Amino acid sequence: MRVLDSDAGEIVVTTTIKKSRFIATLAPVASPEEAATLVDRVPSDGANHVCWAYLIGAEPHQVSRSSDAGEPAGTAGPPILAALTGRNVVNAAIVVVRYFGGVKLGAGGLIRAYGGSATAVLDAAPLRDAVLSSVIRLTVPVDEAGRVATDLRSMGVVRSTEYGPVAVEFVVQVPVDAEAGLRDHVLSVTSGAAEILDSTSQFS
Repeated sequence: MRVLDSDAGEIVVTTTIKKSRFIATLAPVASPEEAATLVDRVPSDGANHVCWAYLIGAEPHQVSRSSDAGEPAGTAGPPILAALTGRNVVNAAIVVVRYFGGVKLGAGGLIRAYGGSATAVLDAAPLRDAVLSSVIRLTVPVDEAGRVATDLRSMGVVRSTEYGPVAVEFVVQVPVDAEAGLRDHVLSVTSGAAEILDSTSQFS
C-alpha cells in the first residue's frame, strides 16, 4: 500500500477532453468526514459535476466510497476509486470537478475521462510506502498514569490523553508488530489494572 507524502498537501491537475475541463484534486484524508470536507472545500463554482472517491484504512476495516454526482451511474465515482485501488493508494481522496464544454462524451468516454483525470493527479503526487500501525485505546489508574505515559511515549506516539477522576485514557499509535509488547508491558507495570478498550489497524 502507498500513501501521500506528509508534506504533499493537495495536488491539482487539470485535463481537457473534447472541450470539457476536468480538474482533479488529490489530498490525504484519515476519515470519511475529512473526505466530505475536501469535497465541500474544492472550488466548483459553475461546475456541472463534482465527482469523488476515497479509500481509507487497512483491511478488515478499510472504508471506500464514491459518487457520480449526477453523471450516468458508474461513469465517474467508480473510475476514480479504481484509480486509487489500482495504485494501492490509501488514506486519500480524489475530487474531480467537470466543466462541460458542449461535446457529449458518452458513457465510455466519461469513464475514461474521470479515470484518466484521477490517474493523472496520482501521477503528479509524491507517494511513499505506507506503514501499518496499530492504534490502541487504553485506560490506566490515575496514580499509574505518569509512569505509563513515559513508557508509552518511548514505545510509540501518544495521540491523545484524557484525564478522568479515577483513570486516564490514552490513545497510542505503534508499529503493528509492537502491539503485543505494549499490551503486555502496560498490564505488567499496572499489575493488571490497565484496560485495553480497543485496537484498530491503519496505514500511515
